[in-house]
Amino acid sequence: MKKQHVIEQDTIFLLAVSIIAGVVFAAYFNHKPNIRFSFSLPSVQNFQKSASTSAPTPTLASLQKTETFSQVSPDGAKKLVMTVTTNKNKSKTYIFTASGETSATPSIYAMALPDKESMSIPFNTWSPDGAYVFIQHNTSSGSGVLVVKGNGQPFEGGQQYLDVSALFAAKNTGNIYQEATGWASETLLILNTTQPNGSKGSSYWFEAPSKGIIQLSTEF
Repeated sequence: MKKQHVIEQDTIFLLAVSIIAGVVFAAYFNHKPNIRFSFSLPSVQNFQKSASTSAPTPTLASLQKTETFSQVSPDGAKKLVMTVTTNKNKSKTYIFTASGETSATPSIYAMALPDKESMSIPFNTWSPDGAYVFIQHNTSSGSGVLVVKGNGQPFEGGQQYLDVSALFAAKNTGNIYQEATGWASETLLILNTTQPNGSKGSSYWFEAPSKGIIQLSTEF
């Protein structure tokens, strides 16, 4: 009888443990946290917007390079400024502006040239009275000069400039234009030439605004 009583106690204990274990497991699975992981990728539109903000597309202006050069007139009252802009295709735009002490002429001459050609301002570009300037056009085959009025006004017939080297060639002097060295007076520009065989030729005056070509007895 005593042995049977012990078995009954063991049975009741195991049953109680089973019931408690069942309750614990049921509570655990019924209240298990429902954890979800999610990831959000940026949309294409937002990515493009971010990229455009951090790395703006270069504009044409940012791809250009601008330089300026200048020469002052003999009396110091005027200045010739040459602005050179290197374009995206390597061509260059030249703009010449003449300014006085208190005013500026918008533009007296402008030209766009391929990268194999260039323009420059001689140090003695101004005529003594400041009425004219001469500027140099450089090419692979040589150079020429243009005479422009310092106030930007056209010459007779509406010409904006006088192409000195072309006018000299049209004279058929037998010599070949080589260079312009400077002004001999308010209207006379000194020209040097070579002979067809390459030796030194005569010197000439170019008279502005008449376009006259005058041979000199003295070589400069």
